[in-house]
Amino acid sequence: MKRIFSLLSLVMALLLVSACHSSKKTLGTLTKEEMNSAKTRYEAVVANQFKYDAFQAKLKYSLGGKSLSGRLTIEHGKRLSLTVTVMGIEVARVEATPEEVMVVDKVDKVYAKVAFAEAAAHMGLQEEAKLETLEALFLGRIYLPGSGEATKGDFAKFAWYPMPNNEMQADYVTEQYQLSYVFDANNRLVVTQVKVPAKSSSFVWEYDSPVAVAEGSVPGQHTLTASAQQTLSAQLSMSSPAVNKKSGAAFRPSDNYRQVSFPELVEIVKNLKP
Repeated sequence: MKRIFSLLSLVMALLLVSACHSSKKTLGTLTKEEMNSAKTRYEAVVANQFKYDAFQAKLKYSLGGKSLSGRLTIEHGKRLSLTVTVMGIEVARVEATPEEVMVVDKVDKVYAKVAFAEAAAHMGLQEEAKLETLEALFLGRIYLPGSGEATKGDFAKFAWYPMPNNEMQADYVTEQYQLSYVFDANNRLVVTQVKVPAKSSSFVWEYDSPVAVAEGSVPGQHTLTASAQQTLSAQLSMSSPAVNKKSGAAFRPSDNYRQVSFPELVEIVKNLKP
């Protein structure tokens, strides 16, 4: 159960660094020819972002050499759910809506909730975190703060820099944070990174092994690292992606569940046997 809570802690850390604000950044110092090439490649990356109302996939979590199973469920703009199962039985989940984030420990029948805006405030950012930010992270997409998923017309809002191995980096910088995207020679997003200097925190989400779905693809392998007071990391494997299939119901605590604070939830899990 401690491994499960480490995973849930990582997801909460990702929530804390995914809040964003609007700003405009000038283009990087590229020649006209390089800029045209970057624009063409950027448009190819964005074209991979298939449309969906709902999305589901099986997940494998890897933490400290141990593996857990689960499922990702997305109702676009409404709900994102991550479950953790042991021997086919759901033991924990993280569920996010535009209004709040809930972490559920089904073993001890307890849950904790926090407002999405409050999660963003912990990082010293204004209350502008969006559920769509998390959707973009899990699906490997470029997200433009204040606007949503990036479109072809958003190219000029990023600063562009060529990198080794024919990779390209796009930066979006504000006074509070730096958001960077890297795509590879095959025009696939391979890194999303957020740095918040004032909080000495950073978050890196690396992607690999794309899996075809609908008119595009999703990353099959994910490596997540969040650094603030401590560094948390995990690997995710995504398989059997499906678009617009009927999803499972949202979690609704019954009378035998008890709501606790996040510090209380931490202590409950700490006291469990390994």
